[in-house]
Amino acid sequence: EWLQACFLVLDDIMDDSITRRGQPCWYKNKDVGKMAINDGLILESCIYILLKKHCGRHKEYSALVDIFHQVATQTEMGQLLDMTTEDPEGKLDFTRFTMKRYKSIVKFKTAFYSFYLPVASGLILAGVNDEEAFKETRDITLAMGEYFQIQDDVLDCYADPETLGKIGTDIQDKKCSWLCVKALEKATPAQMKVLEGNYGQWDDAKVANVKALYREMKLKEDFEAYEEESYQSIKGMIEKTKHVPKGVFEQFLAKIYKRKY
Repeated sequence: EWLQACFLVLDDIMDDSITRRGQPCWYKNKDVGKMAINDGLILESCIYILLKKHCGRHKEYSALVDIFHQVATQTEMGQLLDMTTEDPEGKLDFTRFTMKRYKSIVKFKTAFYSFYLPVASGLILAGVNDEEAFKETRDITLAMGEYFQIQDDVLDCYADPETLGKIGTDIQDKKCSWLCVKALEKATPAQMKVLEGNYGQWDDAKVANVKALYREMKLKEDFEAYEEESYQSIKGMIEKTKHVPKGVFEQFLAKIYKRKY
């Protein structure tokens, strides 16, 4: 939770976000501003203070600290991939919006810290050192993380801000989102012109044009098909687990399947 808080505080600054969980983003508070950058670093420091306090005497303390450092670095690399979908001058460059790049962003920016880290930390504290257990955990949690982030991209576009807890700005922020990548894969020359003329601009009318194009291309229906396919695939992976209790992963999957926020 402290690691996530750190990432969200800093991510909101980089994305010029407006709200988070129904409240103004931390940096948007009049008495905070750029101090939020330092606050994010303080939040990260708190992780290691708490790990030392509560796990410092544990025989696997060093391994636990290592995995937090490793996953933090992976997440930061994912953020870098996300931020560099724009060219160095901040211009929109759709040649960078590929599904391969998108899946790399998702894996590093979201899946490792949100899904792999909690389970892997539990395995470490339980004294598990079987590489197969960690491989199973990695494979399943990264698949869940991809599904979760694609859901998040769809919710950013379609969910009610009050339900979602934030105002979606992926279109305005030029995000390499699943919806945009799918649109680029399917676009006719005329639809491509709509994307090029409207995507990545802080203009309500242009955002509406992009959303109208997504509806025309039936991207929400594409997501629904993907969601069911992904859910069944992850269930199949869980059924084959031999080294980690299935219930660990089943609880995760139950929480995210068809979520609304």
